[in-house]
Formats: sequence, structure tokens, C-alpha cells
Amino acid sequence: MANDLRIAGVSVAPGQEVRHALELVELADGLRVTLPLLLVNGAHDGPRLYLGAGIHGDEVTSIAILANTLRQFPAARLSGSLVCVLVQNPLALHSDHRIPIGHYLKSPLDQSPIDPWSVFPGTPDGPLAEVLAHRRFELITQCEYAIDMHTPTRGGRYVPITLLPPVALGAPARRAEELAIAFGSGYVMKTDKGMYVRDGILAVEATRHNVPAFTFEIGEGGRLEPELVTIGTRCVLNALRHLGMLAGPVEPPPRVVRMREFIGVRSQRGGLLFTDARLGDMVKRRQPLARIVNVYGDEVEHVESPADGLFVRTTTLSTVAAGERVATVALLE
Repeated sequence: MANDLRIAGVSVAPGQEVRHALELVELADGLRVTLPLLLVNGAHDGPRLYLGAGIHGDEVTSIAILANTLRQFPAARLSGSLVCVLVQNPLALHSDHRIPIGHYLKSPLDQSPIDPWSVFPGTPDGPLAEVLAHRRFELITQCEYAIDMHTPTRGGRYVPITLLPPVALGAPARRAEELAIAFGSGYVMKTDKGMYVRDGILAVEATRHNVPAFTFEIGEGGRLEPELVTIGTRCVLNALRHLGMLAGPVEPPPRVVRMREFIGVRSQRGGLLFTDARLGDMVKRRQPLARIVNVYGDEVEHVESPADGLFVRTTTLSTVAAGERVATVALLE
């Protein structure tokens, strides 16, 4: 029999779940903004897993994945416990933007840095992003594993991709990789380059503090896509089964592609963007990916793949200016 789950000032009996509002910040009119938590305590002993969604306000598919997953089983079937932050950045969700833009516009210098995803472990008395990170990190470090669910920004789309913490973090990073493979997104990035492995990123700092964690990206910001909610739900259930928290076999994806580096492709000209390659295609060096056509209908740039690899991220915007990202190709392991 499991013990009571005690976290965030709440006690949850075995086989029960509790919805809780964790106070975050007071606004100018006295309104108190809270983080919506769902705390699930299984009927049997097992690990404690942190699940977080919506750290950027337009990542609605990640929120739907977490909400849908939690409807798939009662607490009595669970071994271990779940600490779920369904919306990790509520002010950003209210503004339907990556960041709480109204708050930022009011005092941009005072609110720098602005992205709570990149300032872990945060601080209790800094700008809003650091307070957000701090409150969530207090929860994460009381867990044994963590999964941070995202979508790309508006105008960009990844294949469903799992991004590992840097291997230099040792044994916790290896445990994160084991969980990530079982998670079964079908696409796994293991690299020591780029923004996903920088200091301050949630999964990096959690793993550094002995809580194996990874980042999951799926879909596109600002869009709620039921078919991707189904994929993401399968993946989270796989993680629970791998950890022994739910009974049943892990459901593997149709294929597994392991990658080692992203190469971003930026436009040299501005105009209308026509993408010719399909997301998830294997591409060859110099293979056509996209075309840029000016407003007169002239093709002004032919965008080619810089290397052999996977067409892992596409730009879905209809127009681009010079210097904007058009595509991303991933090099394979």
C-alpha cells in the first residue's frame, strides 16, 4: 500500500487525486494567479513523475495531451504518484502567446529574462519568469523523473521529437535516455549543441539535480490538433508503463530515428514561401526543400538541404523575410 503524497502543502491519500491551485503571483488589481496542479497518488508504491505542459502560452496541444492522458486511468490503477502542472505559464496562456506579453510590455527591462523555460532553477524574488521557474523547480526536485511537453512556436512544426539532456550530466542523463526511448515519439535528438542542452533549460537543470528529464516537442504553437493529442497520449502512457507505474506493454512507434545535430536553413531573400519537401522525409544534400517567390511571381531563391539527413522542422508561415528560418535538417547518429 502506498503512503500519502505530501507536496505543495497538500496531502493526497493512496488511490486518490486532488486538483490544487498553487499561488504564483499577485497582479496590479490584486488578482492572484495560480498554477493548476493535478496530484495523483497511486494505490501502490512506485516512482514519482513530474509532467508539465504549456510552459509557453501557445502550446495548447501539450496541455491537451496531458489532460487527455490523465483521463485514461483511475488513481487506483497507478503505482507511484504524478505531479502534473497542466499549465506551467498561466499568464502566457491567457494572452495566447509564448510569453505573458501584456506583463512584458508594461515593464520589459524589469521582466528580462522573459522566458521561464530557460531560467531554471529560478529564484523566488526575481522577475516573473524566474519566479515561475523557481516554483516549478520546487516541485520537480521532489520527483524522480520529469517530462516537459511543448509545441514549437507559431509558424514552425517539428516531427514528434524527444530531446535529451546532455550526456555530460552522467548517470541521470542515461536514465533520461532510457525513459525517452520507451516514450516512443519515434524521433530522438541526442546532442551537445543548441538551445535544448543549454544551462537553464528545464530538462537540463532537472537532470543536473538528479531528476532525469527530457523535452518533448510536437505539432505547432497556437493549434490544437486531435491526431497529435492521440500520439502524445500514447507516448506518456508508454513512459508510465516503462516506469512500472501502469500495467501493460510499451507501444513502439512505426520507426525510430536517432539524431545528433540540427542544421537550420535560413532564407537569403524575402517573399512567399513554398515548401516542397515533406516533414519527416529523409533528404539528400542539395535536395530541394523550398522555394521563395517574390510578390511579382518570380522565383528568387531555391532552398536546398545543406546535408544528408532528416527534414525535421518546417516553417508553416506563408511569407518570410531574409534571414528567417525556412527549414531544419537533422543529422543522423
